[in-house]
Amino acid sequence: MRIHSEEYEAALARLRQRAGASWGDDGIFVVINQAWVDCCHTTLAAKGALSGVIGDTGTGMAVANRNVREADGTFALPEADRWA
Repeated sequence: MRIHSEEYEAALARLRQRAGASWGDDGIFVVINQAWVDCCHTTLAAKGALSGVIGDTGTGMAVANRNVREADGTFALPEADRWA
């Protein structure tokens, strides 16, 4: 999950680079272009928070896995000696 978080953030970085791109028109489309840029920035800000959540989920999964392994080892009953 942590790797997915890094990949997700890298994809968002590429989108951020293109978010302010102009359509090359200075006429009536300026208003539409500005609205589009504003929407892109808002969307990218919201999606940017997801990469942190994905990374935190990966960390939580790793901690849970470690805790289960430790608990299994701590509370395991010793195996009876089969040769006794």
